[in-house]
This record gives sequence, structure tokens and C-alpha cells, in this order.
Amino acid sequence: MATLAELARQHTSLNREQIDHLQRLIGEWGMLADLSFADLLLYVPDHEGRWITIAQVRPATGQTIYPVDYVGTTAEHEQALLSKAYSTGDICEGEIDVDIVPDPVRMVAIPVRAEGTPIAVLSREWSSRSGRQPGELERT
Repeated sequence: MATLAELARQHTSLNREQIDHLQRLIGEWGMLADLSFADLLLYVPDHEGRWITIAQVRPATGQTIYPVDYVGTTAEHEQALLSKAYSTGDICEGEIDVDIVPDPVRMVAIPVRAEGTPIAVLSREWSSRSGRQPGELERT
């Protein structure tokens, strides 16, 4: 599997400092996934305007909605939210359809900035209709 740096160099015009910034972000993001009870994915726009998934982490404290790795793949249903977050610089939230999940998936798209400029979008994705009751830790 390709690394974040390899994917960024291959598909984007991000410089070394920007790639290092993204690597620092994902260095400890397992804890963020656990605290948010959601899958986290990191997307970057490629040279052709598509969104490439360059990193992914699943929560250890809750159920993942993505049993397969999407690193290195092109985003499909997430494009509108990703583009809006990236272009406006604002956090955007909505529902997306995911082929392998029967119910709509909630997504929060958070722009990632380096020196004030958006360079990527971090998404928090989870299913609120998974059919199981959230535990006390999740509710808190």
C-alpha cells in the first residue's frame, strides 16, 4: 500500500512542508477516531480535480462503517461536501450514500490548513442508524 507521502507526491502539487503537516495530523489520529466513535478519512484534491483518499483510520471504540481500505481510491459520493469545505474553508456536514452501507452515512468535512491555506479535508464518517444502541461513553 502506498504511503501518504507517496500518494500526495503522485497526485497533488503539495510541497514537502504541507505533506509533513498532513503526516503529523495522522500520526496520532487513532485517538481522534476513538473519541469521535467514527471513521476518519483524509482527502486531497488531485491534479484533475478529483478527491483522493490518502489516509484512513477506524475507531477501536466503536463499529467501523468501512471494512475495506479506501486509501489510494477516488471519492465518489463525498465530492460535494469535500469541495464545499475546501473552497469555503468552513466545516460542512451532511449525509452521503455509501455503496456498502444500507443507510445514509453522516459526514463532517473539516478543511485542513497549512499556513492559512486549505490543503486537504479530514472527514468524520459514521452511521447513526446502525441498529445498535450507543453506549454510555458514546452518549457522553
